Amino acid sequence: MVGANDTLGPVGLSGAAGPKALMESRRAYLLLLVVIVFWAGNYPLGKLALQELGPITLTGARTLLAAPLLILVGRLTAPLPRALGRADYVAFLVLGLSGLVANTTVWYLGLKYTTALNAGIVGASSPIFVAVAASLWLGDRLSPRNWVGIGLSVVAVLITVAKGSPAVLLRFEVNRGDLIILASQSAWVVYSLYSRAAASTLPPVWIMAGANVVGGIVLVPLTLLERPWEHWRAWTGWLVVLYGALPITLGHLWFYQVIRTLGAGRTVTFLNLMPFAVLALSWLLVGETIRAYHVIGAALVVAGVYLATRPI
Repeated sequence: MVGANDTLGPVGLSGAAGPKALMESRRAYLLLLVVIVFWAGNYPLGKLALQELGPITLTGARTLLAAPLLILVGRLTAPLPRALGRADYVAFLVLGLSGLVANTTVWYLGLKYTTALNAGIVGASSPIFVAVAASLWLGDRLSPRNWVGIGLSVVAVLITVAKGSPAVLLRFEVNRGDLIILASQSAWVVYSLYSRAAASTLPPVWIMAGANVVGGIVLVPLTLLERPWEHWRAWTGWLVVLYGALPITLGHLWFYQVIRTLGAGRTVTFLNLMPFAVLALSWLLVGETIRAYHVIGAALVVAGVYLATRPI
């Protein structure tokens, strides 16, 4: 993974390179906005799909479509520079199991039992778990400002899962879907930390392709437990699978492209808009009611993640 303090170099306002660099920067921000909308749309659309298909089927079918797509994109845009080695296969295995088999599948399971609004806010807190884990296991230093951000994000999650009522926490009447989504963050921590430490030097598209192949090998047989053939007319569910395999998967590739243009710092900061995009799309697409605690939670988690991921 790229470092959070990687930033775009100075963009001149004069000279031949200035206008071109400025235009590239504007295009990158526009592309990042498209990525945010695509990713945010996965929350309400995933909620709709879960009315027809199970979480294993949603992830397994998605990998079945995404793997060949990514291999094709890789062949066209970044041909393999060498034969695959042991480090590559280990990366495929670890990232496929943690990112798709564990994180995505468990996330869908949690979404089944909670609202897209709650899932968007709770899920947006994932960078704080990665930051704390990196501090404990990789020795990353956290400044007082980072810890303030972590505290704000924790408060945001508590407000969200408690629906704005402390009594809910005292009686531990928390929605199980929110807890399952929180549990899925442990797999995301593994995925994120291993991405930093992985020895593979392959381009991101090939890493993603290999991870999806592993995810498909594990998940597609498991989909038999959910008897997907009984839901072959579940058009909404299958369209959402297609959505996950195409815009969501391509969004990850575009995200890496944006990072190369803007730098990780600016990209991650702009990405903090996603909780508000989830709120808007959840209201628009599935008619979920936005409560005051949703807005407060979204604002706190955005502020918290911003502070928690700032370099010392």
